Amino acid sequence: MVEKRVILRAFEKEDVTGLHRWLNDPESLLLIGRAPMSYDEALQHFEQKKQNGDLVLAIENEEQQLLGWIFLKNIEHEHGRAGIGVLLSPEHRGKGYGKMALERMIYLGFRQLRLHKIYLTTRSLNERAVNLYEKIGFVIEGRLRQHAFVDGVYYDTIFMGLLSEEWKA
Repeated sequence: MVEKRVILRAFEKEDVTGLHRWLNDPESLLLIGRAPMSYDEALQHFEQKKQNGDLVLAIENEEQQLLGWIFLKNIEHEHGRAGIGVLLSPEHRGKGYGKMALERMIYLGFRQLRLHKIYLTTRSLNERAVNLYEKIGFVIEGRLRQHAFVDGVYYDTIFMGLLSEEWKA
């Protein structure tokens, strides 16, 4: 069996077409808890991330096929922390690409940016993501009960974190 690999590269304006499609996928809308976005809103979302100083990267396979995006946001060097987020195209979910991309981005955060902590939030209904994050080494640090209203139901928001010394171990 050939090992799959992912490549992270700068997310470009031309990639927003894919982002627009992924953000409007029914599963994404449910798991992220957002309303559908127009192409212009998706473009504005991407441009706002760049203006905020977020590290926004495209996820590709070896054939240079765009699989998704990943980012470090709210990067605070003075406190050594940043949030992480990832979104894959529907057809590439559940195939190991998310785990590989997260591990590469975490490596960049801890080794290149010299962060001490990387954190994230997710909805309690996204059990697949929680399991993945725990497998990578993230720890549940807290839960806000019935914090997110998605598709007519309130869900908890789960806070998870990973410290650089935990990653090294």
